Amino acid sequence: MSKRWLLGISLTVILSMLLMVGAAFGQQPTGEFEVVRKAVEGYLTSGKPPVMDAKDLYQILHDGDPANDPFIVDVRKPEDYAKGRIAGAINILWKDIWKPENLAKLPKDKKIVAYCYSGHTAGIVATVLNLLGYDAINLRFGIMGWTKKDEVVGAPRFDPATQPDYPVSVEPKEAQPVHEFPVVSTGKVKEAEIVYEVIKAYLTSGKPPVMDAKDLYQILHDGDPANDPFIVDVRKPEDYAKGHIAGAINILWKDIWKPENLAKLPKDKKIVAYCYSGHTAGIVATVLNLLGYDAINLRFGIMGWTKKDEVVGAPRFDPATQPDYPVETVAPPTLPVTGGEGSSLVPAILIAFGGISLAAGIGGLFILRRRTR
Repeated sequence: MSKRWLLGISLTVILSMLLMVGAAFGQQPTGEFEVVRKAVEGYLTSGKPPVMDAKDLYQILHDGDPANDPFIVDVRKPEDYAKGRIAGAINILWKDIWKPENLAKLPKDKKIVAYCYSGHTAGIVATVLNLLGYDAINLRFGIMGWTKKDEVVGAPRFDPATQPDYPVSVEPKEAQPVHEFPVVSTGKVKEAEIVYEVIKAYLTSGKPPVMDAKDLYQILHDGDPANDPFIVDVRKPEDYAKGHIAGAINILWKDIWKPENLAKLPKDKKIVAYCYSGHTAGIVATVLNLLGYDAINLRFGIMGWTKKDEVVGAPRFDPATQPDYPVETVAPPTLPVTGGEGSSLVPAILIAFGGISLAAGIGGLFILRRRTR
């Protein structure tokens, strides 16, 4: 076998690989997909932290300076909000945050802290609010990390003693950027309206925000590889190297917006994203859904998959050492209208209604007109 022949074969293989990559990158992100991707890039490169600890929020709320208090939004179900909440928090169900009348309640000139049961759905809310121009952050571990009162939390809290301990792998998996990008089509022209429409579409799609570790494990071990999801570990590379779910590729959460990373993801297959505890993977799953992928967040992340602390790579939630801050249990406050700039993303008539709906006379007229139709 001649060296010239071997060289020819090698060049052919290299050229084929370049053509495969070119298939993905011959098509650079365009159209509405690119509009949404650029919005995601702006948020993920802003340097904004993804979460805030309960102790930091408590300190700000009790430092004697009400001027720096954030605007707090409880995104749990109304019945759980009524049982107890962080003092001063208003209630908007997470999947209803996109509605103009709800956006009109939020200030554009103040920090917004969103919290849920454990930090997962509030991560979705904080993500979409940042994409809509608000300054929002997710409360780490949600109300579960604020109070020890189970009746207030309203959902089972993470318990290290009863969590599963599934196997992990140290064998890395690489993915090539060979996939085409999804097509995003909202029918809108303005960038802000396109972003608003994909948020609305996702939050009204009925897609579950999270999946449990036991369900992922069952799918991966049901003997049918055809239904296996595509798994993305969005932790730091050094933690991915210590151990990860077998078959997972590694893309750092704040780099998911890059075209070369998006091209590694299939548009026709379920994507499961996971991180340390479910917070940053929640951001990833959210933006991927906005971009047209079918993605879901793994509840509690790798923390809920393995008991090996050296693999988790970050302190896991511990009910025994968590804080137990006071909660407000009196009748919920009347929800104020404090902003409305965010509603500029929707038709002007909705903005006007969102800003004046509390006026009794106009509100009564609106109701009367609806009844006579």
